[in-house]
Amino acid sequence: MDIIIKAESVDILLRREALAATDESIEPFQERLVTIQHEQIGTITDTQLTTGNFFLAHSSFQLTQPIQVIEEVEQEVIQLHFALQGDSLAQPGGKSTQQRFSTGQHNVCYLPQSKSVYAYPAATQSLDYTAIIIPKDVYTRLIPAGSELYRHLGPLITQQKARFCNAKNLPITPSMEWLIRDMRSSHRTGSLKRLFLESRTTELLLLQLEQMQGTSLVVSSKKADTNKIHEARELLDARYPDSPTIVELARLVGLNEFNLKRGFKEQMGTTILGYITQRRMEDARRFLLEGDKSISEISYWVGYKNPAHFTVAFKHYFGMLPSTVRQQGSNTHP
Repeated sequence: MDIIIKAESVDILLRREALAATDESIEPFQERLVTIQHEQIGTITDTQLTTGNFFLAHSSFQLTQPIQVIEEVEQEVIQLHFALQGDSLAQPGGKSTQQRFSTGQHNVCYLPQSKSVYAYPAATQSLDYTAIIIPKDVYTRLIPAGSELYRHLGPLITQQKARFCNAKNLPITPSMEWLIRDMRSSHRTGSLKRLFLESRTTELLLLQLEQMQGTSLVVSSKKADTNKIHEARELLDARYPDSPTIVELARLVGLNEFNLKRGFKEQMGTTILGYITQRRMEDARRFLLEGDKSISEISYWVGYKNPAHFTVAFKHYFGMLPSTVRQQGSNTHP
């Protein structure tokens, strides 16, 4: 399956990829870093990985003018979209139906053989996106047609309609973001990296479908409140690990505590405390696997003044001691 993406205004080939899922002659794991610097459009950095079953692209755009990107697929695929930072406009299959993405949103799309158009605006800050493409036969092995989860894409596949699963994009949860960051920062190579990326991709798909199952239960917030919830998350990230209290956070974003806590849970899929804890624990796990810091240093770095309290919290969260995870990192990186 070929995937061809061009920056339309200057006609630059960004990707051309053959997935190995249906062709055993293709090398099962490939990794490339493509950097394009163009005086008219700016800089595009694209990390491209083929695992054999999936194609992943982590893209960073620093654009001095708006561009349109054309994506061609030559067989049926499912595409996972994650807008970590920045706005874009997607036209799956080149149809008139458009899907607008903003920072912190995701969705799943079905594409038959077709061309899709993506519009990216000029921006002072980098645009940050991750896209994962799964051939339909791989997807149906993961999610059989008789499965309850298949209903999200089943009608689109049957009708060969290029369209997103959800009419409204869903918020990227902390768990999703952590998985993407973990995939990007992995130092594994070869077959180990291929297995790691495929397992992480399956986890991401699971989290997306799991969230989609509960969308009918989510109470929509007012747009102004939604913006304030995202502002609250940005403040938590900016002041991490010394996070503000809920009272202080509510005052900073202009919401009462009840609406802040309820809206945060609806939009982010976790509580404020859960978000902070998850961020601390996942960073701690990454530091332990990297092996550059002592456990006491890691404890302080993620916001615990007492290493013993950190150890208790870590074991409660992961079910194992920090020293055990440190040993796993040592075994992975001899």
